[in-house]
Amino acid sequence: MHVRSAPILMLLALMAGGTAHATDCDGVWHDAARGRDVPVRISVPNMAADGAPLPAVIWSPGLGGGVTNAGRWAGAWLAAGIAVVRVQHPGSDAAVYAKGGTPAERNARIRAGAAPAQVVARIGDIGFVAGELARRRQEGACDLRRIDPQRLGLAGHSMGGWVVQAMAGQYDATGSDAPAIDRRFRAFIAMSTSGPADPAAAARQFGGIGRPLLVITGTRDGVPAKAPPDIVRREIAERSAPFTGAPADGRKALLVVADAGHMLFAGDSRRDPQESAMQDRIAGITTLWWRRWLKGETALDPSLASPPLAGGDVWERK
Repeated sequence: MHVRSAPILMLLALMAGGTAHATDCDGVWHDAARGRDVPVRISVPNMAADGAPLPAVIWSPGLGGGVTNAGRWAGAWLAAGIAVVRVQHPGSDAAVYAKGGTPAERNARIRAGAAPAQVVARIGDIGFVAGELARRRQEGACDLRRIDPQRLGLAGHSMGGWVVQAMAGQYDATGSDAPAIDRRFRAFIAMSTSGPADPAAAARQFGGIGRPLLVITGTRDGVPAKAPPDIVRREIAERSAPFTGAPADGRKALLVVADAGHMLFAGDSRRDPQESAMQDRIAGITTLWWRRWLKGETALDPSLASPPLAGGDVWERK
């Protein structure tokens, strides 16, 4: 196990207050071009500012998720002086799991919610929200002029991770020959995402990702607790594919958290002490990532070279 560095210790102390150090504002932004309403929750740090604009991270949740998810991640990033915008995607939000109807009808809603058309809609939502952050001056009590639209990061979990890898530059992510890359984002974090296990196939899909990308998964991400080792290895390979296939430019990283399951990466607080400790490590490492690539803190390079891990965790850079 690595010894925690001073930046991590300071971060964990700040995280104790969660979003108490931020102003939260909920809104529903209308995209007239697509005739679509997009719910958002904007969280802006309350800490004393020196007048400099704040970097911001936009979060895309997994299937069935909404603006209340990712509280653990938002609390850590806010404590580091980074605004957070959580997006809810109509058509693939909690409505897909709504009660009522037959099991077959419920399964049909879930399949429709995870369809490629919904991924395309989510990509449109994220692009729209990024544009509105640059255009709008206020949302409720949140002063959006404090957000620097030139220092945006994009993160997501599961289906939200598909959005991240697509907008980072995945080839053929939406069934179109043209990648959906959005150059307004300086850096990316994809949690519990997926791709081809074969390295050559992964390179064909993700070889065009030219900006900082952190891929995060776990040894129990999408596999049963008693799955045989070959199944676990293949699942990890598929979850790691965006890292495996991305170019080695010194700005790509992979974190595999030992014993972490799929829903842990949604970022909702876990009561189990072991899972809570896992989330602490993820929150600390992702915050270092944003501070390095959105805030330009090059002094953190040694911390990112050897971040705090637990036994069985894996950290790779290239």
